[in-house]
Amino acid sequence: MLHAIKVIHSTNFDKDLLIDFPGSFILKTCQRLIILTTYIDKEAPFNHEVYEGQNAYQFLLETICGLKSRLQAEHEIVSQFKEAYSHYLEQDIRSSIIMKVLEKIFKDAKDIRSEYLLQLGQHSYTGIAKKIIQNQSSGKKVLILGSGKLAKDAIRALYKKFDITISARNQEKVNQILNEYKAYNVNSTPWEQKEDFLSYDSIINTIGADETLFNESFFSQLSPEEQLFIDLGSPCAIQTRKNSNQGVYKLEDIFDHQSTLNAEKVKKIDEARIAIKQLATRREETLGHYRPFFWGDLEFS
Repeated sequence: MLHAIKVIHSTNFDKDLLIDFPGSFILKTCQRLIILTTYIDKEAPFNHEVYEGQNAYQFLLETICGLKSRLQAEHEIVSQFKEAYSHYLEQDIRSSIIMKVLEKIFKDAKDIRSEYLLQLGQHSYTGIAKKIIQNQSSGKKVLILGSGKLAKDAIRALYKKFDITISARNQEKVNQILNEYKAYNVNSTPWEQKEDFLSYDSIINTIGADETLFNESFFSQLSPEEQLFIDLGSPCAIQTRKNSNQGVYKLEDIFDHQSTLNAEKVKKIDEARIAIKQLATRREETLGHYRPFFWGDLEFS
């Protein structure tokens, strides 16, 4: 089974890469595009990284554990994988091989993180966003935009020292978060009233979108001396010429703020890489039955 999988990886997103692979799993983030497929075509004219079999499994496991990220050992990638997998399960055509492989990936990633990477949790987007706010802002009013896992992470990271308000396009999900974090005294403000966003000391955007949600007109109303805007969304949904010197932090700035890993953390990451390679070897044995791609592999709904 493992011999039948192939991973196509691109760090420069190219829409032409999203060609029709039957039953493929696709993960698109701010850093990469991954296509997991059982469609093997040696003649495909790809100009990017390609992994097969055990190497593909190892690459996926290192990626979901955050070891391929610029923010080493970050954990937001896990939720991105899970969200992409949820979308995959809703597709009309799915591969039973891909589903089996991804289920093993999720299990192995959980084991690797628990064993080696649990203490590296501070290396997260929301953790660094918290440090930026603490260092750059004297205000306590923080607005978090979004209703997904990243927004929830931001609430948990900030609620002890800041007054938290959330806003998102899906009001039902907002209400669920308000109920879930009732003890944290989280408030909400309507998404449609974006003019109210300008009253907050700091704004953390966790929404990724292919459209522009906040343009130069919005940012021109923010005070660079008194307000911060931290964009964690992927794909990037903001458009502005302002930079961190003017109070607007993008993902590039988050990467730059990553603390240098100390020797112990580097050791843990190296141990995780070794364990992942060993796991991939074992998976090749347990999932090693070779089956080339054919239509019988696919499930239809």
